Amino acid sequence: MLNAPDALSRVGLGAGKPVKSAEFVAFVCDQQTEDTIRGFVHDQMIAHAYVATGTVDDAIRRLQRMERSPSRLLIDLSQSAMPLSDLARLAEVCEPSVSVITVGERNDVGLFRNLLQIGVQDYLVKPLTAELLQRTFAADESGEPLQQRRTGKVLALVGTRGGVGVTTIGVALARQLADVTLRRVAYVDLNPYGGAANTLLGLTTNNGLTDVLQNVHRLDLQYMERTFVTRGPRLFVLSSELEYRRDFELQAGAISDLVSMLKHYFHYVLLDVPSRAGTLAEEAFASAKNIYVVADRSVHSARETSRLIRHVLACSSEPTVSVLVNNPGQPASGRVELPDFAEAIGRPVAQELPFDGKSVATAENLGEAVPFESEFGLAITAIADNLTGTRTTVQPPWYARFLPRRRR
Repeated sequence: MLNAPDALSRVGLGAGKPVKSAEFVAFVCDQQTEDTIRGFVHDQMIAHAYVATGTVDDAIRRLQRMERSPSRLLIDLSQSAMPLSDLARLAEVCEPSVSVITVGERNDVGLFRNLLQIGVQDYLVKPLTAELLQRTFAADESGEPLQQRRTGKVLALVGTRGGVGVTTIGVALARQLADVTLRRVAYVDLNPYGGAANTLLGLTTNNGLTDVLQNVHRLDLQYMERTFVTRGPRLFVLSSELEYRRDFELQAGAISDLVSMLKHYFHYVLLDVPSRAGTLAEEAFASAKNIYVVADRSVHSARETSRLIRHVLACSSEPTVSVLVNNPGQPASGRVELPDFAEAIGRPVAQELPFDGKSVATAENLGEAVPFESEFGLAITAIADNLTGTRTTVQPPWYARFLPRRRR
């Protein structure tokens, strides 16, 4: 699948009614190519196919309305003035596992190499023939792609102490990525005895996490989909709620194997790490390229932040470690000032999240999203923007101009 910067698509986000998913989708620019592909689909008896005349923008609009991306996507670039830019936008609405085949009129080796570098499976020059399509599909099915397929981003969130708001931040970030940036998100609550994620999402657990981890050798897409609890069409949750008296033994490599599969089918995999040590935490850190350490403004959190950063750097291979300072309680005098906190840990704080008691408490108790326009919601948007490399325009609340400026 395409390797592209994560950014909001500028073409009709989520517009239109949902449409039926298809295993193969093709958008081409001329009738002759469309007829050739339709004939190939008929001869090969490809089920659940959708072939139409249209541009990259038409393909983007169609994919945004499908609950699942197709396994294969064929796109005609003949009318595209900036094919690499258009494919980058297309990548934003595709699952990482999608195999993309491009078609064009230019027999250009430079273009072909550039397309392979961003993750395109193949580039075919018109006119198409059934034999050419057959060879391309056969090469795709052989499991030996011409380029390295894209995978989703894996994030781990861990706290310096209980009650700093790891799950509150993680769930809010997952909602933002799924509901606003329209990505497929897997949220894995790694507390086998019941974390808070399902409560914050208004869901009930099915013990899918422990079932998967104890049967990691059986992992496939269908098995995984049966174990998820879903919140809308794009947010999927794995969790468990074992009895406290029940022991749980984690198989070595189980977390790594689970994450390795999930990142092929989701844009983002969020790992809510319940403890700071042990095999479970170490495998989670080793699987993540982005690790968020959540702290509060206390001396203990500052000390634990430094220890945690050293620990995760030893577990993972060159991760991006970001420190988030949360204010889960009412502001009070005597807290560590942010500049002093940053000096103590030897690195800047990526984001401070404000105390927003009413918005957060109401959302948690009702299992609803924290309003995106609230103070806490705006901070979550900033984290998501930094992660995806975009700027999402969110209007501040009407009363924002009356609020005192927060000291940073």
